[in-house]
Amino acid sequence: MKRCLLFATGFFILFTFSFSAYAQQKIAYIDIKLVIRDSKAGKAANASFQKEVDAKRAIIEQKRKALEDMRQDIIQNGAVMSESKRRKLAETIEKKQKDLDRTREDIRVELQRKDLELTQNVLKDIEIIVNKLGQQEGFDIIVEKTEAGILYGSSSTDITQKVISAYDSSR
Repeated sequence: MKRCLLFATGFFILFTFSFSAYAQQKIAYIDIKLVIRDSKAGKAANASFQKEVDAKRAIIEQKRKALEDMRQDIIQNGAVMSESKRRKLAETIEKKQKDLDRTREDIRVELQRKDLELTQNVLKDIEIIVNKLGQQEGFDIIVEKTEAGILYGSSSTDITQKVISAYDSSR
């Protein structure tokens, strides 16, 4: 009995001390998506990426339009075309369709790679800023809001705007 009481008392003391040590830790969180979206560098990277997307869309649209024109030509004039000309035009349409499909896929892969590259560059910069901020303000832990699964966090522990301000002023 004394042994159980001694064990329970020891456990209670250990729990109390470990809880008070935990309560004294300085913890904060940031929303990386918000930093990327609202920071100057993030906005610049997004604008650059959007320009590239628009340029690639124009290339695809140009190829799609040329293909559509060929299809309309065969529909409108197919009855008066010779069999060999109609067959050649159909083969050309098929080749152009394959080329369009390949171009779409190549552009999709290229844009994914570019987006990842831009995001990683911004994330590297943010990591440096967060480390500096964490050291300057004495944080024990800084977590990312969505990756950590934070459903609620006090606004006093959210340092997203501080990170954005520090990031913008470092540029």
